[in-house]
Amino acid sequence: MRLAKTGIGWLVVFFIGMFGVGCANPTVVPLYESPTPERITQSPLVEAFPTAVPSTPTLEVIQPEPLQPALPSYSIDAVYDAAQKKVNVTQLITFTPPSTKPIHEITLIAEPNRYTNGFVLSRLENQATGQELDWELQGNRLKIGLADPLTDQQSLTILAEYTLQLPEIPPPSDTSKPQIFGYTQRQTNLVDWYLWLPPYEDEAGWVIHPPSFFGEYTVYPMADFEVHFEVINSPRQVIVAATSSPVEQTQNEWKYRLDSARNFALSVSADFQVAETEVEGVKISSYYFPLYKRQGEAVLQHTVQAYQLYSELFGELPRSSISAVQADFMDGMEFDGLFFLSKGFYDLYDGTDRGYLTLITVHETAHQWWYTVVANDQAQHPWLDEALCTYAERLYYERFLSESVEWWWYYRVNFYQPTGVIDLSVYDYKGYLAYRDAVYLRGALFLEELRKELGDEPFFAGLKNYYTENMGKIAVPQDFFGAFDLTEQVVLEKWGSYFGREQ
Repeated sequence: MRLAKTGIGWLVVFFIGMFGVGCANPTVVPLYESPTPERITQSPLVEAFPTAVPSTPTLEVIQPEPLQPALPSYSIDAVYDAAQKKVNVTQLITFTPPSTKPIHEITLIAEPNRYTNGFVLSRLENQATGQELDWELQGNRLKIGLADPLTDQQSLTILAEYTLQLPEIPPPSDTSKPQIFGYTQRQTNLVDWYLWLPPYEDEAGWVIHPPSFFGEYTVYPMADFEVHFEVINSPRQVIVAATSSPVEQTQNEWKYRLDSARNFALSVSADFQVAETEVEGVKISSYYFPLYKRQGEAVLQHTVQAYQLYSELFGELPRSSISAVQADFMDGMEFDGLFFLSKGFYDLYDGTDRGYLTLITVHETAHQWWYTVVANDQAQHPWLDEALCTYAERLYYERFLSESVEWWWYYRVNFYQPTGVIDLSVYDYKGYLAYRDAVYLRGALFLEELRKELGDEPFFAGLKNYYTENMGKIAVPQDFFGAFDLTEQVVLEKWGSYFGREQ
């Protein structure tokens, strides 16, 4: 998730929202709390007359299930030199093609190469044979030619050694996208920092999109991670927030292991203070800077309550930790198991729940369901995660802060009088505000209409169906509608204005 980048406009919206409670808004509906039934399916018809039992027994032929392709795996050994702002990385990348068609070229994503001198590759070889691999680096794409094409169930492990020269995170600007990767005086953030494999499709090949000025453009397949992270040359002891809790830890080294994850992010600071608790076996942590204890504890409370609510409404989250991190920049962003909250939210916190610190905390928590467990192509169908997470804010206020639901509708949605088609790519919107209004705000309005049309029980059953049926996958809109037993024709007939069809 990315928010507006104009500081003055941001403050104006904040104060308008504080006094805009009395305007007309959608009716407040009590949040559905009943157990969600399983999807109902018709039983097969029973024959009127049973078939005669054969005199000799027959063997049941059991058809083996097709083999599922192994997930990509990354074994990463990283040493962060805090004085030089460099990271030396040795990485093993193991890949088994999901396609029966031969693959002649592998493309890895190298996001740090988008920054000046940000990525220097010193070694790339077939780990099994020691043979050097032919490669070409263009922008954020590292293309590797294969002398012998790969076929399904034939694995390749690539050994890569490279150095990252971390960029300084610049102050907010209206002419550039907020930057998360890099360092400030108080914080170093490693996001999309290692080499990783995009999804692969038989017809389309590697699913890679060009960088966008607003919104997200990366698509993450599930992968297994082993990460060894070491910090050297730091004058002070640092604290590390990460996608998962470490399995081993010493004073300056952390070892992590996480299977079936979208990505692996780290945030490092000697200034972090931590508020944390454990809920149903899940460690939930709030990392914040000095003088922000009240805000940090509020973030922890809202993350805990959101985790409990979304587990009830959407389904169980297969994670053992969630980390909320105060960002030393003006942006909020989700990653697997970890999300950043703009320092601006902390600065403007007034001690009440009517503000961005609360609503974006629960929004980013919802991304652990809609982005992490159930992913989507963020460039082509951004509404599939952002609209659901925006509507999850409404569900949170409905359950825990019901007196503020009408305030939420006005402050978050109706004040902007949003317009636009919700299911366009990030490249098709004319600017950030058009993107936000359509994807986030109109997306939430669509989900509210869908809920009213279906009723609470079918609506929440559909959300659970969508979550359960698409865990670990990269979903498309047809998957979402199918979870509610809706066809594209019905959707366009009833809600065509949201999808570019006049009703």
